[in-house]
Amino acid sequence: MNYTRYLSKKYGQITDKSRNLIWFLQISDIHISIFRDPGRISQFQQFCDNTVKNIKPTVVLATGDLTDAKAKDNLGSSQVKTEWIYYHNIIQESGVSKNTIWLDIRGNHDNFNIRTINAEENYFRNYSVQGVKHPKSYVHILNENGVSVAFLGIDACPEPGIRRPFNFIGILDAEEQHHLHRLKLEAESNTDHIVWFGHYPTSCILSLEKDSQVLNLRQFIGSSLGSQVYVCGHLHSMGGLVPNMYTIQRKGFLELELGDWKDNRMYRLAAIDHGVFSFVDQAHNTWPVVLVTNPKHAQYAMPGREPLNLVHDSTHVRVLAFSDVDIETVQVSFDKINWFDCEASQRPLYVCRWQPKLYDNGVHYLHVLAMDEVGRKAVVEHPFSLDGRILQQFKITSRILLMVDAGTVFQIVFGALLMFNVVPLIILRLQKRPPKYRRRVGSRILRRIWLLSKIDSVLYPVVLYALYVPFGPWVIGELIDGYIGAVFAWGILIKGAYIPEPFTYMYGSVQLMFVQIPLVFVLAYCLEIRLYGQNSRGWRRLIKNLPFVFLLSIQLLLAYFYWLEYGTMALLLGPLRTWSVFLNVHLWYKTLTLPQEYCRNLLKLNDLPSS
Repeated sequence: MNYTRYLSKKYGQITDKSRNLIWFLQISDIHISIFRDPGRISQFQQFCDNTVKNIKPTVVLATGDLTDAKAKDNLGSSQVKTEWIYYHNIIQESGVSKNTIWLDIRGNHDNFNIRTINAEENYFRNYSVQGVKHPKSYVHILNENGVSVAFLGIDACPEPGIRRPFNFIGILDAEEQHHLHRLKLEAESNTDHIVWFGHYPTSCILSLEKDSQVLNLRQFIGSSLGSQVYVCGHLHSMGGLVPNMYTIQRKGFLELELGDWKDNRMYRLAAIDHGVFSFVDQAHNTWPVVLVTNPKHAQYAMPGREPLNLVHDSTHVRVLAFSDVDIETVQVSFDKINWFDCEASQRPLYVCRWQPKLYDNGVHYLHVLAMDEVGRKAVVEHPFSLDGRILQQFKITSRILLMVDAGTVFQIVFGALLMFNVVPLIILRLQKRPPKYRRRVGSRILRRIWLLSKIDSVLYPVVLYALYVPFGPWVIGELIDGYIGAVFAWGILIKGAYIPEPFTYMYGSVQLMFVQIPLVFVLAYCLEIRLYGQNSRGWRRLIKNLPFVFLLSIQLLLAYFYWLEYGTMALLLGPLRTWSVFLNVHLWYKTLTLPQEYCRNLLKLNDLPSS
């Protein structure tokens, strides 16, 4: 039988009854810290004591980065037992895990500096709610109020867990992929709906086992028609730049990244009503909270995965409304023509009779006004469409961040910067006459670099260093307490294991973008000083060398960060950050002290007509 036809037959008509409805909450990136922002802890306590108890969800999903695990300097990283004790005590003392199902899972911060899943430092196993029974991926089967749903958590934390920053991409090894396949079969055989949750977006998860069905995680999730949504965190809404990071993946299911609790105090309310999924993201301690479950929001419709025909045949608009005091009124308006009072079917469900056939064509707007007994109001504008018309596409930034493969993007950026660092120098080296450029300033800069490319003692080190970066080790140091490893562009070697962490490419891109490429322009400027400048002394000499001083400051700062992240050994055995400082100082000195005869030959070249 067709899946949506089966759901339609199972649930029947959407009316004013509260059956066939469940709702749940999600919170992500709590980052409990003993070093910064104590409000994260106190307001998380409020969330458990007040928000959860007033909304009364069936399930709460805590999708990773439960603790901060960062040192006081904000660069070093290691598990802090006290932070885990705070998390554990808040949940236990509030009693939320007794009244609702608390499903937590690890994030990359919860995996910093952890040798193995069974290591003593893996406090998730002892201080989380699910860690004792489910140290990694797991499924929770729920049958509640006529709705059967599987909450399937994906733990993509790599093993071992490297200290930051090389712990950004999630990895599913062969064992975990096979485990996920078994969990999916269990979910499909026992429930009608699957809600997937995890810390990393699918764009930030790398699957290793080529023969596994989980190799393409999006296809794996989408292969089950019961899969409605994958909810996650990790990207923190890109610092608030992408506040609604949502998309519908090509396989037809929703992927929803939730803004962090850490800085923005966000949480998500979601519901499955007669097989139709709805959600709203809400700022902490903002009441009332309103979620329309019927009709379906036009932008988030998932044909083939939801019985959307039930919306067209429904008898009532359905609204969930919550507050920390009693809700006084809930009103709805269609396209702001008339306002109608909703009745409390069974709190928090409020219903209002409607005639769907009046809204058969185009996109319409349901406006909801909810007011609680202390006069606080919530106003919601809810677009809906009964003919399948989409209001608008998801924002391009959201689609890129959630639909592309982050590792591939990192490699492309790294490769492009590497080519930009080497290829122009080689091309200019092969040109016998000065290059021509239309704009005067551009022509002058191009001539400087062309002359620089003629200096063997400068060109060869710059090119050879750039060629070393994608192959040689960048750092050798204590990547995990007690374990020495080596970081390469293509991955990390530690404890006899290979970790293909693609974030290394982005780390190398920082070096190329902010150090190596600017170095070429700075050396070209220094060459001009050597060829045409007069001997300067004191502060004038310092001013002339300010570009290199500024560049050197950036390098020293990056090397200092290296030391804070991985210690003294990494600082001493760090070709990427530390050794390049000495190389660049040597090149700067070499350029400023070119022999006079060499300078005269370069001046003769510069006097040649342009090609």
